[in-house]
This record gives sequence, C-alpha cells and structure tokens, in this order.
Amino acid sequence: MAKIPTLKIIGGIYKGRNLQMAPLEITRSSKAILKESLFNTLSAEIVGVNFVEFFAGSGSIGIEALSRGAKFALFFEQNKKSYEVLESNLTQICQNKAQYQLIFGDTFKHYKTALKNIQSPCIGYIDPPFDVRENMEDIYIKSFVMVQDLEPKIFKFVILEHHSTLAIPERIGAFEHIKTRAFGKSSLSYFG
Repeated sequence: MAKIPTLKIIGGIYKGRNLQMAPLEITRSSKAILKESLFNTLSAEIVGVNFVEFFAGSGSIGIEALSRGAKFALFFEQNKKSYEVLESNLTQICQNKAQYQLIFGDTFKHYKTALKNIQSPCIGYIDPPFDVRENMEDIYIKSFVMVQDLEPKIFKFVILEHHSTLAIPERIGAFEHIKTRAFGKSSLSYFG
C-alpha cells in the first residue's frame, strides 16, 4: 500500500501536525520555504483576521493561517479528490467547525457569492492551478480580474503565488503592488 504524502504545519498551535496532501498529479503544494516566508512577512497581521484560500488544494496555507491565529478561514476547491483531502485535514486538525467554511466548485464562479458575508479584516491568498499544457497566462488574467472585484475595505492584503516569470502589474484594481519575493520557479507578490 502506497504511503499517503504528508506536509507538516510549521508554526502556531497546530505546529508539527501532519496534513495529508492531495495527489501531485492533481495539485502542487507550496514550498516550505515559501510558506515560512509568507507567514514571517504577515507575522502578527494574521492574528484575528479572516483568511481566504481561493484555490485550497489540501488547505496547507489556510490551515497554517488558522494555526497562527486567524479567526476564520474560507477555502475554495473544485477537484473532488483534493476537496476530500481538505475536508479530512480540517476535520482532524481544526475541531471548531465555526472557524472555517469550505466551498466546493470553481472559485471563479463562486467567489462573489461566497464573499458576501466575509468581514474585515481579511487576507486573500491566490495560488491558481494550471496545467503545463494550458496557457498559464489565462489563469493569471482570470485571477487578476478576481482581485479587481475584491473589496479593498475588507481585504487588507491579497497575496498571489505565481510562476516567477509572470509580469506583475503595479496595480490590480484598488490594490497596489507592495513587493515580490522569488523562491526559484515560484514567487509571492503582495498587494495592499
């Protein structure tokens, strides 16, 4: 029997707990160094916020946010296997179901409705999935349009995990580019 791949939570109240990972052919996990940099950058900003992981996969970023003091996390996932892994991770690690909500389906179709009840302050994390056979630019353009729709009075920050070769605009809607940190092929761009 094949061993299920896992990833450790790196900080906060759930530190050291294992998360199941969705199969790699379905999703790719964020690198540990990237995740550590993200949460070092956000630091105390994460405490007491609502955290939205727009393309959750196994939920490693949103669960890390809950572990580090986010009061609530909203997860979007459209792949059935990934959604089941996400649901299992949350059930096993975050006992308080009032701390999170899962949305099954296409993020681009559901985010407007799902975000109607989200309150400030909020941090959004966008790591859109892409297939190497597809035009990667298309998924990022759709992601930029989604960011334009986000309410800046609610979202303190929006963070985009992306391929390092992507040209990042200085502004997306009401959100201004703050900085980009590169980690090999992947980068994090912060907007606020």
